[in-house]
Amino acid sequence: MGLRCILLAGAAAGVLGTMSLPAWAVPVDTIVSNQWYTAQFSSSIGGNISGPGLSSGIGVNGPITPSGTADAILAPEGMSWTITLAYGGYLTVTDVETSGDQFEMFNNGISLGTTSTPGEAGDDTECGENISCALNNPDYSSGTFLLPAGTNVISGQVVAFYSSGDLNFVVQANSAPPTDAPEPATMTVLGAGLAGLGFARRRKR
Repeated sequence: MGLRCILLAGAAAGVLGTMSLPAWAVPVDTIVSNQWYTAQFSSSIGGNISGPGLSSGIGVNGPITPSGTADAILAPEGMSWTITLAYGGYLTVTDVETSGDQFEMFNNGISLGTTSTPGEAGDDTECGENISCALNNPDYSSGTFLLPAGTNVISGQVVAFYSSGDLNFVVQANSAPPTDAPEPATMTVLGAGLAGLGFARRRKR
């Protein structure tokens, strides 16, 4: 009976401890998966990506609707965005409006890498705010980065600068954990080994 009471008391303490965590210790998601967001950047190389807009450009007061296949809404205020992923996922980023800018992306303060090297700089007539156009145009810098399961705090900075403008980003969540099914060759070797063991045992008898 004494052991049971100790176990119950321990479980209750664990629940109470979780309930009394300070607000700053509980991760709060600021973005959701499969939704395009727009953020802005200004200044020059080393400048942070931020939302809402750093100037009175499009999207500052509400959602914008690019002419592409996906809609982008204004990213939440701040220079980083949090999302919790059960099974991990991918972050996709693209420059829009004027080409020629490039970005380094970070997750939990660790670099994920840079977006592609932009081609021709200064062209704002090719794609404008069209996400699908920018993703398929080598003049616009873009990239896709792997995100692990758990809490991801995404941020970024400018590494190649042509002019202040917008970028779009989206997190696509994996719907299930990756399967670690054995490869066919591995199964063949395993089957041959088991058959050999069976033959050896039969021969020994």
